[in-house]
Amino acid sequence: MCGRFAVFASAEELAQVLGCPGLAAFRVERRFNIAPGQWVITVRPEHDQRVPTLARWGLVPSWSKDPEGGPKPINARAEGIISKPTFRGALHHGRCLIPASGFFEWKTTGKTKTPFFIHPMGGGIFIFAGLIDHWGGPDGELTTCAIITTEANSLMQPIHDRMPVILGSDGVGAWLDPDNRHPEELLTPDSPYAMETWQVGGAVGNPRNDFPELVEPVTFL
Repeated sequence: MCGRFAVFASAEELAQVLGCPGLAAFRVERRFNIAPGQWVITVRPEHDQRVPTLARWGLVPSWSKDPEGGPKPINARAEGIISKPTFRGALHHGRCLIPASGFFEWKTTGKTKTPFFIHPMGGGIFIFAGLIDHWGGPDGELTTCAIITTEANSLMQPIHDRMPVILGSDGVGAWLDPDNRHPEELLTPDSPYAMETWQVGGAVGNPRNDFPELVEPVTFL
C-alpha cells in the first residue's frame, strides 16, 4: 500500500518532470509527511495539455450519495481495477499523475513496525499513477484522488508486499492518453534499480509531524 509520502521538490522541478508548465506558477509547499485526507498535487490532461489540480487524498466516486459517510480509499489495487465500481469511472475519465519525492512504508516484525523511506535513486521525483474523481453536491464540487498500487518489486518485498505504481517517461503519456483503452497494462512494478531505501525515525508515524528530518536515515551508533 501507500499511506504516506513526501513532496519537497520545487515548483519549477515538478513542472519540468511532469511536463506541466502550469505547475511552475503553482503554490507548492514542501511536504515531508503527507497523510490521507490531506490535499495533494495532481496533474491531469485537459484539451491536449497537462493541468495541475489539488485533490483530497481519499477517493470519493462521483456517484456516491455522501462524500463523508462512505469509504474513501487512498489506494486502488491494480489487479482487477477495471471491474471495480469504485474506480471504474475514474479509470476511464480520471487518470492523473501524482508526484512524490518519496514514500514511506512500514516493515512489520512481530509486534514491531519499522518505517522506511523509499525514493528515486540519486534523488528526483517519482510519478505515481493516480485516479481523480469529482463529486458534486449542494455545497459545490469536491475533487478527490487515490494512488494505484501493485505488487512489490524485489527492493520492496523485504519491507512490504505492495508499492505504488511508478510511471516511467514512456508510461506517463500512455497513462494520460484518453484514447488508451487498456491503461491497466501500465500498472506494473517499477524497477528496483531505479530506487533506494533507508530506515527513518518513528516520528513519521504522527501525521502532525512535517519536517525535513522525517526523511533522513536513522544513524546507528
